[in-house]
Amino acid sequence: MNSKKKNKIKFKKNSLIGKIVLVAVLLVAVLYILRYAAYFKRATSDEMAVIIQNESNVELSNSVYIDENGIIYLSEADVQRYLNQDLYYEKNDSNMRRYISISQNKILEITENENHMFVNGTREKIKGKVLEKDGIYYFPISELENVYNIEVDYLKDLNRLNIEKLSEEKVVAVVNRNIPLKYKMTNISKDIEELQQGDNVTIIQDMNNGWVRVKTADYAVGYVKKSKLVSIEKERYNLSQNDYDKFDEKSSNVVVVTDETYSGFKEKIVKYDGRQEIEKDLINKVSSEIAKQPRDTFVKIDISSIDNVDNYYKFLKELKARMNNLGVGVVVTAQPNLNKDILKGITNIVL
Repeated sequence: MNSKKKNKIKFKKNSLIGKIVLVAVLLVAVLYILRYAAYFKRATSDEMAVIIQNESNVELSNSVYIDENGIIYLSEADVQRYLNQDLYYEKNDSNMRRYISISQNKILEITENENHMFVNGTREKIKGKVLEKDGIYYFPISELENVYNIEVDYLKDLNRLNIEKLSEEKVVAVVNRNIPLKYKMTNISKDIEELQQGDNVTIIQDMNNGWVRVKTADYAVGYVKKSKLVSIEKERYNLSQNDYDKFDEKSSNVVVVTDETYSGFKEKIVKYDGRQEIEKDLINKVSSEIAKQPRDTFVKIDISSIDNVDNYYKFLKELKARMNNLGVGVVVTAQPNLNKDILKGITNIVL
């Protein structure tokens, strides 16, 4: 084989290797782009950004509705998911839905298409109402702040909705220099906005890798280096209720409810009105006991004839809210057909 032929073969080999190398480089570049594209991405959607406490970009079951008066509505499904999973309704005499919602020590009664509600039995006028749109029921959440202990704020220009749960912990900090708010936890990530020295932010998650996830005053959410923040402190602690764990029948006021206390107890607790009748009577009884002798007071429920446990659980949940609002604990005797774990969650003490 002459030298010309050898050089030609060598050139072809080099050309093939060059092409393989080029393809490999291009493949690596594509993989790199695919891997790191998210770091440069920035949300450009026209959809409303919804933040509920420490959860950003919340995916709601149904879109937020805002009426002509600026009242903000969440769907029934989203209220149940994010604010009160025990929300339920009963039809009234006009075949309208009357919703009952228990939040900490508050009981909300709100009926569809009515511009008022009852909170712990007190009537309050509201501009909004429970309304139905395309088969979905919506709640005027911006008028229920006191019920759920929340703050609802909508920034129209930025199309951002923030729902702050005031009973949950809040950690705040101050930015110690001008820094970018990052879309992802890396310096090469896209900037969301520029934070200025002295800006206040809420820390919604410490990533434990030098980065923290923060929320700005205008509800932008992104990442910054923790080292760029100062004055990190808890502005609000989790608010826990009285555990009522010092139950002593001898040294406490105790109002006992047995099968004989209320005639037709099983029938009464089927409907909210019947349960409310019993609860109001017990409020009068415990108030009388406290007036006689101010000391630890409890309602002890010792009912054995329970047919419908779901109705009984509703009664206990409502009773606990009403009694705890008065500083009174609810004690229940467990029966064989009751779930002890459920009882622990809806009363103060299970015997």
